[in-house]
Order: sequence, then structure tokens, then C-alpha cells
Amino acid sequence: MENMIKTLAYAGLGLATEANDKLKERFDELVEAGKEKDSSGKNLISDFFKTVESSKEDFETQVEKMKSKAKDAFPFGPEKTSKTNSDEVKNADSEEVVEDAVEV
Repeated sequence: MENMIKTLAYAGLGLATEANDKLKERFDELVEAGKEKDSSGKNLISDFFKTVESSKEDFETQVEKMKSKAKDAFPFGPEKTSKTNSDEVKNADSEEVVEDAVEV
């Protein structure tokens, strides 16, 4: 009987040791997997922000091109408006001179 109790105690101790070893091994595997996911997650987020930044720059470039085309197509800018106004004033002055000459 005493022998059987010792055998069961040793079996229980062996089982606990083996379970502890397997648990540590599995725990280490999970830790490594977590580290891999963490680093790949950081890379994924970094790539996402790089893509967003380059898309933002492309969008801003396209908007600037469209603004430039709109300015060229429509003479609403201060440079073109002032030039147009000064041309109109010159034309109006020359028309007055012609009218004055005709009246004489």
C-alpha cells in the first residue's frame, strides 16, 4: 500500500512537471506570435500613414493644377483684371479723343 501511494505521488509529480513544461512552451510560442503580430501591425500602420501622406500630396498637386488651369481659363485674377481695366480706360480715352476731333 505504501508503495502504491509513493507511485501515485511520483506519477502526479511527473504529470505536474510535464504539464508545467508544456505550458511554458506554449506560453513562449504565444509570446513570440504576439511579438510578430505587434511588429507586423506597426509596419502595417506605418505603411498606411505613408500611403495617406502620398495620396494627400498627390491630391494637393492635382488641386493646384486645376486652380492654375481655372486661373488661365477665366480672367478673374487681379493681374488680368487690372490689365483688362487699364486697356478699357485707354480705349475709352481714345474714343473720347476721336469724338472730340469729330465735333470740331
